[in-house]
Amino acid sequence: MLTCGIVMQNYEAKKPSYFATPSPQLIHALHTALSQILTKPLSERFARHRDVSDKIKKAVADLGLTQVAGNPDDQAHGMTAVYLPETVKATDLLPKLAKSGVVFAGGIHKEIAAKYVRFGHMGVSVTDPARSDIDKAIDALKNGLADCGYQKA
Repeated sequence: MLTCGIVMQNYEAKKPSYFATPSPQLIHALHTALSQILTKPLSERFARHRDVSDKIKKAVADLGLTQVAGNPDDQAHGMTAVYLPETVKATDLLPKLAKSGVVFAGGIHKEIAAKYVRFGHMGVSVTDPARSDIDKAIDALKNGLADCGYQKA
């Protein structure tokens, strides 16, 4: 790491240099986040994410939808990318979900972005048993698809 003296000498010599002190707020935020994460063994946290992920993936399949990652070994436990029915556009579905108080994200893969949405399921929405975020999101997806005219074949 460069010291202030070297940075100043480089500045005077018109040599680019960089020196920064980490933000105290970020250090405190990191400490708080890690303290919360480590209140239980990580194995429990990972298992909870897997269980919730399985629940979501089952709900997606029950709706007659498929995932972008077709192979279960390639599917994440913190996000599910769901192909939309051909009759439903993300630009129609996402605002309906937002009106339900649920935020999904549009696709980002340049070749298929318009064909899928991303359902994030991680952190406090998964690990806090007092929250109903996941059930609310699944219900919003069902209702949003129905509002867009989708019916499971």
